[in-house]
Amino acid sequence: MALTKVEADMVNLGADLALLHTTTVTSNTDQVQIDGHFTSAFTNYKLIGSNVHVQTDDKSLNLKFMSGGSVITGSVHRSAQINAKSSSSTVSNADEQSDTEFAKVFGERIGNATGENANFELTLFDPLATDNYKMFLCITTSIDYEEVARLIYTGGFYNSGQAALSGIEIKPASDAIASGVFKLYGLR
Repeated sequence: MALTKVEADMVNLGADLALLHTTTVTSNTDQVQIDGHFTSAFTNYKLIGSNVHVQTDDKSLNLKFMSGGSVITGSVHRSAQINAKSSSSTVSNADEQSDTEFAKVFGERIGNATGENANFELTLFDPLATDNYKMFLCITTSIDYEEVARLIYTGGFYNSGQAALSGIEIKPASDAIASGVFKLYGLR
């Protein structure tokens, strides 16, 4: 019996998408580092964050890249962000030309009350390439400390040479990540 087009596409997806790593946070941690999973078997990577809670109300979650097992420091992070919230018809934007991190990528002003959380999908483009700056695109939806729905689109790049990346770090602006599930997938 022949596969339908949908069934064939699902089989191909299984060959082109692979779960590489899962971090499950169940108690307060300063950051989540996912490092050492980039290989030549995959070109691009997707990180999914689900049901992420912060320890303290009104905190943002930021992104940093890692190289050689260490967090990249310095004012080498450039990004642009579009931010919409359900309590306003105005869409805001933010840009960073030379910051020390990619700010608010995984949520802004996240609440810590029951039901308040952040969820995101980050795509990292060819982190092992050595002929370009390392770029990402992230879509985040969250419920902030005022129970306002937020939708954030962020794109950016690491602006310092073409060294291969080894991983990423997710870290609150202050305090800790209280809980959440972080899954890294490789995309062929």
